[in-house]
This record gives sequence, structure tokens and C-alpha cells, in this order.
Amino acid sequence: MKILFCKNNFAGPISGADEIVVTYAIELKAAGHEPSLLLVQPPSKSEALVARLRAADVRLDTLASTAFSTSLATARRLLIRAMRTFTPASDLILSNSRKVVFNLLQQYHKSCCEYLKRTRPDVIHVLTPDPGAVMLIRAAHETNIPVVYQEVGIPFHPPGFEKVYERFVSVLPLCAEVTALSPLLAQELSRVAPHVGPAKVLPLISPDHNGIPVRERKRDVVTFGFAARLEHLKGPLRLLEAFGIAHQTHAQMELTIAGDGSQRAEFINRSRSLGLEQKCQLVGVYKTLKERSEFMASFDVFVLPSLTEGTPNVIIEAMAHGKPIIANAVGGVPDLVTDDVGILVPPDDIQALAAAMVRLSRDSDLRGKMGVAARKKYEQLFTPQAVLPVLVDLYRGVVAGHANGGSSEAQV
Repeated sequence: MKILFCKNNFAGPISGADEIVVTYAIELKAAGHEPSLLLVQPPSKSEALVARLRAADVRLDTLASTAFSTSLATARRLLIRAMRTFTPASDLILSNSRKVVFNLLQQYHKSCCEYLKRTRPDVIHVLTPDPGAVMLIRAAHETNIPVVYQEVGIPFHPPGFEKVYERFVSVLPLCAEVTALSPLLAQELSRVAPHVGPAKVLPLISPDHNGIPVRERKRDVVTFGFAARLEHLKGPLRLLEAFGIAHQTHAQMELTIAGDGSQRAEFINRSRSLGLEQKCQLVGVYKTLKERSEFMASFDVFVLPSLTEGTPNVIIEAMAHGKPIIANAVGGVPDLVTDDVGILVPPDDIQALAAAMVRLSRDSDLRGKMGVAARKKYEQLFTPQAVLPVLVDLYRGVVAGHANGGSSEAQV
């Protein structure tokens, strides 16, 4: 079966949607199918995901030129500078800039149609409502190729993206199937877009790379791990505050951070002011599967205090490595972090987050039990062996339905 995955671009370090699409493609290739990936904007030359696709012999094509992407990146930097300079008008500047980007990407509709007519995939799989998704779905509809759309986050989140989603939701009736990563997310997607029918659950795949030996850690010291962009919505500063509170009660703990972002400098400065600089290690962004597994093997408990999430890849990766989880009860996280595998805390409740860290730092038996349960849940739900049959059955159903005249005639 020829499956074409489509995204606007690779979004940068530790992007869940990027990881999902690359893993789907690689695992389908290994299972004997013909996956390929189409990006509107070309990736950077140093993009690690490109190397993974190349190693797996998965084809990657792009529509726009490198010059186009460079121009957009330059415009984005100017936009950020303008928003910082004219703070009262920042919302208006951002809204208008998104309209400009959206309109620019619609110019690739014709070339996308030509590409689809030339390659003729059996089914197209679009992930996330990124700026190019509307154009990609319309092009697939025009060339009579069925589309599976997969929402990997929460509709209308994060805050400030409401207009983006309103524009995107208008093309969902053109899709043969609309899916989400977990039952809670599927319910939410069906609630905000009832006109497209019930959303199906299509889990992500997390390959099993749990063969990395655990490096020796300090005896009696419990290490908490965090891996995400160092941005406000991921909660790195809230994690640091909670760690500081917990450390006052139980000093035998450390924090290790993988990621980068706009709050990196603030995180470092705050750790110094709290006197915790020696207890916090920032290891940067892991770029390979081996580096990811080495990082996951380096701590005892994984923590993710995000304010908004879909179904975080990183939680499942930690579960695959047998790690207990502490996370905020947002998005699809409660579908993953049940009482047997970790502790859920209310979003933005630093005291509750600190209490959960103290509890697990003091109870090694509980950490062990939760880690075993986390690994078991991963094996049951998120391995290639568990997910690929679901994925392939969905594609086959879509292709068969389309062949029998099931394509949408909705007008946008």
C-alpha cells in the first residue's frame, strides 16, 4: 500500500508530531508497505529526522524551495522583534502574520495537485493543523485521493490559536477519516467538530529501544527527568519551583533536563538564585534514538508539568524504559498516566507537583511497581506490533470505502 504522510514542515527539537510521522513511516516501511513523506517546506540540512528517514529508505519530498523557507524564517525573526517592540499590538501583529503565511502556502495548491497526480498514493495521512494542512487536504480532495487526518494535540489549544483552528476545521469534512491519539482527545475532537462525525482513536508508535544499559547513578539519590521544549506551556520553570520545594523536604534528589528553548537562560538563572545549580543538569537536545534512550536510562522518575498536551510521545518513551511518571492532568495525559503507572497533579499546582516528587523520592518500592506497570502498558498499547495492525486496517478501510464511492463532496 502506498501511504503518503503530509506536514507543512519539521517543527524543530523534540516535536511530538514530527516524531509520530517519522516513526509511522519507518515502521510501515519495515512491514513491507510503501510510505513516503511530503513536506511543504524543506527541512534544514542538519535535521536528524531526515537522516533517520534516509537510513530506513523512506522517500522524502518537498514542494517549496529552500529560499522560501529561509524567507519565512527571516520574517518570523522580524515578527518576534516587532512583537517585543510594540507589545500592545502584539496580538494583532501575530494574527496578521499568520494570515500572510496561510495565504502564501495556499499558492502551492497547484504544485501539490501535480505532485499527487504524478505519485498517486493510495491514501494520504495528514498530521496536525499546521499552516499547510488546509492546502494539503484540499489538494488531496481535488485529486480524488482519500485523506486520514490525525489530530495530535487538543483542538483550539494552545491559547492564541483559536483562529487557526477555526479556519482548519472547515476542511475536515473533506477527510475520509478523522482520528486522534487517545480516547479523551477523540471525544474532545468530536465535541468541537461534530459535523465530521465521531473521531477514531489511532495510537502513536514508540519503538522499543530499551536495550541501553543504565549508567551508574549516585546511591540514595533520586533523579527526576524532563524532556521537552523549554517553553512556558511545557512548564520547565514550574518544575524547577516544585523541585526547589521538594528539595527542602528531601535533599537527596536531582533534576536532569533535555531540551532547549526561550526559557533556558531563565531556568539557569532561577536555579542559581534557588541555590540548586549543582542539582540541575541541562543536557541539551538529543538527536538520535540512541541519545534518547541513554537519556531515558539516566533518571528514576519522569516529570512533565505541561499546561496543555495531546498524547505526549515523551511520556510513552519514558514508560517504554520502565519509568514512573508524574504529569499534569491535561489533554490525553490521563489516558496514559493511571494510578498504577504514576501520579497525576492539577495543572499549574506547584505544591501538588512538589508533593508527588517527595512521595516518589521516598518510596523506592512504589517507584519500582509503577515502573513495571508503565513498561507493561507500553508493551500492550504502543509497540509497533500493537499499533501497526490498527493503522493498516484503518488505511485499508479508507481505501475500500473510497473505491466504493465514499469520497466526501463537501465544499469549502
